[in-house]
Amino acid sequence: MSDAAATTAMPPHSTGITLVVTERVRRSKLEAYEAWARRLHAVQATQPGFVGLHVLRDTNGPVAEYVTLVRFASAQALEAWRATPAYREALAQLDDFTADEVEYREAQGLEAWFDRPARLPAPPLWKNVIVGIVGVYPLIMLFATLLRPVTGEWPAWAATLATASLSTLFLNWPVLPWLSRLLRPWLYPTRRG
Repeated sequence: MSDAAATTAMPPHSTGITLVVTERVRRSKLEAYEAWARRLHAVQATQPGFVGLHVLRDTNGPVAEYVTLVRFASAQALEAWRATPAYREALAQLDDFTADEVEYREAQGLEAWFDRPARLPAPPLWKNVIVGIVGVYPLIMLFATLLRPVTGEWPAWAATLATASLSTLFLNWPVLPWLSRLLRPWLYPTRRG
C-alpha cells in the first residue's frame, strides 16, 4: 500500500496468531482515528501475550484504508485481549471513524501477508509463488554466504537448516510485508482507489 507506516515492528516469529483488521476510515476523521489507534496500540503493547503489530495504510482512495496486523503469542492471548474492557471500549468508539464495516480475520504464519481483505479478489497462485521466490532466494543466498565461515564444516543438512531457519525468519518479517506493499498494484490489479 502506498503511504505505508509501521507502528510497532513485529519480531520474526512464525508461531502465534495474527489478527488482521481492515478499516476504511472517513477522510474527515483521519486525525482522530490515528490518535485513537495510537492509544489502542499503546494499551495492546501492555497485554500479556502481545508480540507486536504492523500498520499498512493507503490514503489515496476516496476513503483511507488501514490494515493492521496484530500478533499474539497464542489464540488464548488474543482471546484474553478481546475480553478486556479496554478492547470493548475501543470497539465502541470505532464506528465514529469508519466508513463501512470493519473486517476481522485471524491468520497464522505467513498467510497474514498473502491473504487479502475479503472484498479484493485473491491474486493468482502463480503471483504468490513469484513473490515468495523473489523474497526467499536472495535471503538463502545471503545467509548461505554469511554462514559459510561458521557452517562450512557442518554436515550439509545442518548447514542448510541454519540457512533455511534464518531465511524463513527474515522472510516472515520484514521481507514479505515490504514486498506485499511494493507489489500490491501487481498482486491486486483490480483494486480501485
